[in-house]
Amino acid sequence: MLVLNGIWIWNDFLLPLLILGKGNKVQTIPLAVATFAGAFVKQWDLILTAILMSLIPVIVFFLIAQKHIIKGMVAGSIK
Repeated sequence: MLVLNGIWIWNDFLLPLLILGKGNKVQTIPLAVATFAGAFVKQWDLILTAILMSLIPVIVFFLIAQKHIIKGMVAGSIK
């Protein structure tokens, strides 16, 4: 449950957009990635690089906590 909530909060877009706004210097990762997509031009190289860099902490966390995540998934499926 903690992992799913963490991923949901990590990927949240609408609430930070409403609270922080677009022109603010403090942004979440999804808001920063969205700045590379304009109305007429999308900078795909920057978008994909930012997405890759935002995935690195999630992958590292999973590799560190993989044993506990799998154990929790198995424990939740067996009653």
